[in-house]
Amino acid sequence: MKRFLIPALAIILAAACTENKKVEEPSAPIGDRAFYEVTGNVESIALDHVAGEFLFLGDKPKFNREGHFFVSDIKIKEEKEGDFTILRLDTDDEDGGGEEFVSCKYDSKGRLVTVGFWEASFSDIKYDDQNRLVSYSAFGTMGIESEYYYTLEYGKDRNPVKVTIKEVHPDYVEHDINTQTYSYTYEYTAVDEHGNWTERKRNDGEVEKRTIKYYPAE
Repeated sequence: MKRFLIPALAIILAAACTENKKVEEPSAPIGDRAFYEVTGNVESIALDHVAGEFLFLGDKPKFNREGHFFVSDIKIKEEKEGDFTILRLDTDDEDGGGEEFVSCKYDSKGRLVTVGFWEASFSDIKYDDQNRLVSYSAFGTMGIESEYYYTLEYGKDRNPVKVTIKEVHPDYVEHDINTQTYSYTYEYTAVDEHGNWTERKRNDGEVEKRTIKYYPAE
């Protein structure tokens, strides 16, 4: 059964733009929002029948004002690696123990480029000059040895019109075919004032919906 993981992050960018013009710089930090394909000061996204909601954020990811996904009562340790910033979420208990379970790496523009959690990870996350998600890889999300490669295509605005997924399952040795490539195309039926889609129809007939909540202006 095909599983499609897209943010949604992933998702994730810039100010609303549904016309054929360059997307303006966002008024809110980018962070993990670009990976989820949203722009503006998004607080949360509730997903309804959206294929492949991120496993490590669930079907209603929340973001803090800095654009990073919000995990209550979890300590965050920040490190620098050249031009990159690394945030490590740690579950330290009162005795000083605990185990790091999420590590996120950001580029100089504050965009998520790598995330690792438990036995799975997203990597090689790339964006275009309009901060739109264009490709990424996922490992271990549907099985420890499974690999997924995503490529997104765009039309005039910031919402993807097509995604191509390549699945590789090296542990399926009992099958003759362990690699498959397929695509989805989208028709957008509702977009909010920020240019973020709230309803779209896939070419297989599935209707995906998102309810997006924004932080009030300060």
